[in-house]
Amino acid sequence: MFPAAWSSDPISCMAAPAGMGRIEFFEVSATAGISDNEPSGSVAAVMPLGLSGFHIGTGAGWDNVSRTGTAQMSGSYVVAGDPIGFMEGLFGPSITTGLSARYEFADSTGDNSFDVDAGFQFSLFPSFSLGMIYTDIIEDRRLTTGFSHVFNRNLTAHFSLSENYWQAGCELMVRRSFRVYSGTDGDNVNAGVRLSRGKWNFGYGAEFLENAVEHNIGISRRFQ
Repeated sequence: MFPAAWSSDPISCMAAPAGMGRIEFFEVSATAGISDNEPSGSVAAVMPLGLSGFHIGTGAGWDNVSRTGTAQMSGSYVVAGDPIGFMEGLFGPSITTGLSARYEFADSTGDNSFDVDAGFQFSLFPSFSLGMIYTDIIEDRRLTTGFSHVFNRNLTAHFSLSENYWQAGCELMVRRSFRVYSGTDGDNVNAGVRLSRGKWNFGYGAEFLENAVEHNIGISRRFQ
């Protein structure tokens, strides 16, 4: 997942709320995964507020390995342009800003905290998107920068960089209803598929760790 420049579903928009500007209708997503035989999961929803340019979203997640959970509220505003039109191949540019307030809690230690994320996404013409997001602004501020480029509307390449950490990957549209993707952070490799059918999207992904494979499934539903 490369949300900094290209968040476009409710789950990824909880990581980079500026991407909510790409969501045209009320949408709900859920994911579930397993790592070290321990489950994790998250749910999120995003709603556009009419033609105002504002979007609101909410999400929650739980990781059974670290015994931690999160609850989050997010908002975004389309400052200029049309990020949805950009997705359809029309000419930009567009600028969207986003802000998240997040509460994190740990079941085992009781070490709870509150933090804020803020960022923007900039789309130029029908092929290039740039994003930046500051995460954990209150506790431990970290800047992540992302770039995405669309090749012939079939292949999208992504790259993101933060302090001492990078990711690169791509997504190939085999058919309008079927996509495959893969990526790496230099240590681990992930791959997956996504299937669209009407207002539903289904996905499966696997991350190949040194001594294990982490599996994830996801589902989303658009209401229009």
